[in-house]
Amino acid sequence: MDPLTLTLCLACFFAVCFFIAHYGKSRTGRSTEEYFIAGRRIGGFVAALTYSATTYSAFMMVGLVGLTAIHGVGALGFELIYLMGLVLAVAFGLRFYAAGRVWGFITPAQLLSYRFQSPFLGVVVAVLYHVFLIPYMAVQLIGAGSLLSGVTGGAIPFEAGAIALAAVAFAYTLWGGMRAVAWTDALQSLVMLASSIAMLIVVFQLAGGFTQVFAKLSSEPEMLSVPGPHGKFVIPVFISMTVPWFFFSISNPQVVQRFYIPRSVRSLRDMLRGFLVFGFTYTIIVTLLGLAAHVLVPHIDNQNMVTPALLTMVPEPIAVLVIIGILAASISTLDSIMLTLSSAFALDVVKALRPTCSDSLALKLGKAFMVVIILATVAFSFTRGLIVELAVTSSMWLLQLVPAFIAALVWSRAGRLSAASSIGVGVAVTAILSLLGVNPLKVSPGIWGFIASSITLISVALMESPSRVGASFKQGLEEFIKSSLTA
Repeated sequence: MDPLTLTLCLACFFAVCFFIAHYGKSRTGRSTEEYFIAGRRIGGFVAALTYSATTYSAFMMVGLVGLTAIHGVGALGFELIYLMGLVLAVAFGLRFYAAGRVWGFITPAQLLSYRFQSPFLGVVVAVLYHVFLIPYMAVQLIGAGSLLSGVTGGAIPFEAGAIALAAVAFAYTLWGGMRAVAWTDALQSLVMLASSIAMLIVVFQLAGGFTQVFAKLSSEPEMLSVPGPHGKFVIPVFISMTVPWFFFSISNPQVVQRFYIPRSVRSLRDMLRGFLVFGFTYTIIVTLLGLAAHVLVPHIDNQNMVTPALLTMVPEPIAVLVIIGILAASISTLDSIMLTLSSAFALDVVKALRPTCSDSLALKLGKAFMVVIILATVAFSFTRGLIVELAVTSSMWLLQLVPAFIAALVWSRAGRLSAASSIGVGVAVTAILSLLGVNPLKVSPGIWGFIASSITLISVALMESPSRVGASFKQGLEEFIKSSLTA
């Protein structure tokens, strides 16, 4: 593919995104609430699209296509587990939303700080977010760098593609805040879906049609069964991959923060319904692309390079559209995480360590810290790790925070000590097993950390004195939810 043509097309698309970001900035006030969560005034349609774009990234059209092409249909089960995890968003999303409305939370860590009366806990969680999410942010740059380098035959180097994507995401996130991110996400999610559908149609035509593809796959029955041709999806590995994915909607702060932005309970419902439709459709499309890719490019053994190889086979206009869609997916995830980490630094670290710091100064410091975040992400992306593995690893570490969040929302007895112990034990067990290279029963360290974290929280909470704040917090949530549902 001609690098100049591709560069011009990308420049035009990003110019449109900048225009939307600028318009979003013109509608954004000066407060931290306005900048980080758009003043809690995002409608259901845009909320659904930004939720979708934040969740689905280069992981899908680059990582999952490659995973499916090499390891078979088990990849579909892996990704559908994530959609099944939407029951957690339904179960806890309204509680996150209510907590944001009643107590004015902007970040997930603020909820833990208030509920457990521990600013220090909020600082620790914010720091962990920064450490654990860097690999997942790097996934977006690895996807972009691999894609641009692959389709141009190296004319656009991997490093140049990764840095360019980072610069674009950084620029309009810094410029416009959540409203700019949400509105550009809406455009980008629509481009993601449209481009994937176009790609699916063309790729199946190249492969001889739907019937022909599955006729060829039937000669390799291991592709249509588990554990797959290379034994990837044996039960211990499948558990290790899917459990962190199932809890993704309440473990990843950039997703949790989306529960704070809808303008009403109805908008929150529309957000979740819209995401379910988008997610299921996108998952099926991407998995079918991976199966077709196995027929068309069976010689590719690097998961990250399957999609670039496919794109060299399709008509250039379709290839350009798909590349824009993939980069849009990468940017939408990258800017959302960047904004979330910026808010965590400003409100959970700066404000906690210096309570007298004004909102305006905290906001400036949060924006400035984006530079550190993006530089760390670019540096990590140069390791060129496998996209699927990095994404799962990031979620594996974030999984250790889940028991504390669930307890904060539903169990009034849990207190500061049980929450802090739970997080500490979960992270420590995961770290120790990872450093030792030990996987008991061949299950990843993160799963054992999660089990230890859950047991610790329950055990310590039962020995703690009942928390008065816990009881009043739970009562406040339930009263707000009741009044919202009956209004």
